[in-house]
Amino acid sequence: MKFGKKSIGISALAIGLLATAATSAGAFGGHGRPGGRWQGGPSVELLERRLDRLDLSADVRAKAFAIVDASRGQERALRDQIRTAHEQLRTALASGAPDADALDAQVDALGALKTEQHKRFLHTLIDVGAVLPADQRAQWYAPPRPRGDRAH
Repeated sequence: MKFGKKSIGISALAIGLLATAATSAGAFGGHGRPGGRWQGGPSVELLERRLDRLDLSADVRAKAFAIVDASRGQERALRDQIRTAHEQLRTALASGAPDADALDAQVDALGALKTEQHKRFLHTLIDVGAVLPADQRAQWYAPPRPRGDRAH
């Protein structure tokens, strides 16, 4: 199979992106797991931690956690699909002679899954915000604190 500059460049870029993601797991504040394993993408666990920091009435707290809990199944399914798509990409790259068009298609599929994951997270964030009182809603939508500001 003849490789052109474009296909070699795409392969090199994909390998570089995978290597960067694998070596910079700690760079994704708020999305990691204990032990430094990065799971990728925003998660309902992040929303749960943010809810725990708010002083909510029992009724509002129950409604907010019900929304978060309802999104868990979709999140889990998307996470599994993303993991599978990553594995397929790694397999294609490890084959030694990846097809550039197939790599492009796989990267596009992976990107679409990650976009859907982020949209689901934002929908859950908005749905929870809708049940919060105005003063707590402002806290809810405030940007998260940078990781460096947290006590270890």
